[in-house]
Amino acid sequence: MDASGQAETDGSAFRPIETVPALPIASELFRAFNEAGLKYGIIQDLASLHDGFAGRDDLDVLLDKHDYPAFCSIVCQLHGRRSVSLSCYDNVCAGREDWFLPDFSRGRYLHLDMHIGARVGWEFRKRYPAFDYAAITRWESISVDGVSVPVVSPEDELRIAIARFAFRAWAMPWKQWISVDEGWKQHFARLPLPSDEQGVQVVECTFGGAGTVRCRFLQSADGLVAHRGDLARLRRSIREMCGYTGRFAIADAAVHLARKTSYLALRFLQRSMPGRFPPKRRPAAGGFVVALIGPDGMGKSTQAGRLAQTFGWKFGCAQVYVGTGDGNGWWLRKALQSVAFPHRRRLKSLAQNDGKDSSGRAWSKGGVVAVALALWAVLIAFERYAVVKRAHRWATRGLIVICDRWPQALCRGYLDGPTIPARLFSIPGLSALARLEQRLYQKMAERRPHLVLHLVSDFAVSEQRKPGDIRKEAFDARLSLMAELRAQDKDIRTVDASAGIEAVGRELFRHIWLSL
Repeated sequence: MDASGQAETDGSAFRPIETVPALPIASELFRAFNEAGLKYGIIQDLASLHDGFAGRDDLDVLLDKHDYPAFCSIVCQLHGRRSVSLSCYDNVCAGREDWFLPDFSRGRYLHLDMHIGARVGWEFRKRYPAFDYAAITRWESISVDGVSVPVVSPEDELRIAIARFAFRAWAMPWKQWISVDEGWKQHFARLPLPSDEQGVQVVECTFGGAGTVRCRFLQSADGLVAHRGDLARLRRSIREMCGYTGRFAIADAAVHLARKTSYLALRFLQRSMPGRFPPKRRPAAGGFVVALIGPDGMGKSTQAGRLAQTFGWKFGCAQVYVGTGDGNGWWLRKALQSVAFPHRRRLKSLAQNDGKDSSGRAWSKGGVVAVALALWAVLIAFERYAVVKRAHRWATRGLIVICDRWPQALCRGYLDGPTIPARLFSIPGLSALARLEQRLYQKMAERRPHLVLHLVSDFAVSEQRKPGDIRKEAFDARLSLMAELRAQDKDIRTVDASAGIEAVGRELFRHIWLSL
């Protein structure tokens, strides 16, 4: 918002709004709307607008139906993305879409809850288009970084809230007054003054061609209450306006109950079995697998966690780890790792020297350790193969999968590649394990991520972040291997990891968003 907290008007009234840093994309978007002459306005509680403009909440935008093509053109030019949801969710109804616009300067995105003829009804049965852009009697104006944005007037905001509450309210059949719970009281904060000595507050509600319905509210000892009969008349009036007469109330309740049951069951299964079911929101183009690759100290794990949190705000998102550190993994592999860990440098030395032990000892002398390390390497390959398949399986269900590392089959011993040396002549049986490991990595190489991002920098950055974690020779070898991988795959992107965490995160966010 403007630093002064003031809002310009174009001849209409305005309401003051809290001074909150808005995402720059918000002013750019609404400026484009105004220049194109779109008929639109924001129809939500003003108290939550500052969070919406700052990218911490959604913005409910009501759009004239005839301006929908222009709306799509503008948001697509700003790299907007649309999401889709399963039909059992409460936000799925005709004339409503979720659009997301990135702000690359902040590494965040704006959520537009776009309505063409906003609907009311049960939570999981929003069937009745009670109002459209023309039904709003008066728009006010606020300023977002110098750009005028129309917002709904208090009177229209109150009418919309009452219409929604009429389909959500519930009480025992013998009660004449229905209590307004805490979640709705903020929407009724602008009720008119009492019209009689009993303290009854009256709001006249008219939608489209429907008749006027007087809705009475009363401040009682139990708090704010609404008259049951008035709400019932309002529901009937809205149904008749939309062409529904008869016993549609029973059908609405039945459909709502069925969808809510499906929703609760699905949410329970999603929490108990993550990744097995489609998420609430997924990109319209489908799921996506992105892999972060780089030497130690480049911030892969940190950035993977940050990206998963950023995209997971509204999209279905998962983070997977394809390394062999202290993260999640098979218990058998981790048990072998704890036994063979002190000898892992010897195995890596053998892999990097094509089976020749740099220590001068024959491979057969360490037979027991060699077998344990070979089994450990094969288990790692199986585990990585399972993680790779899982990542792509989750992507087919609509999740954005952020992968910390990704296996490669080009070079042994580096960047999560094969570990067992190719020449194992002295110990029978280990050559079969080596061939098995190689086949697994070749299968993994066929399942490439949709986007591969290489984090690159110089050794000084790695040494500063993780002192003594990796030697310069090993660091340079990994960078050389990454350059060879980029030579084979021109679609791999590079990101300078020497910048700060925020700057690197914004660059990674930009690459991922533009690839969705």
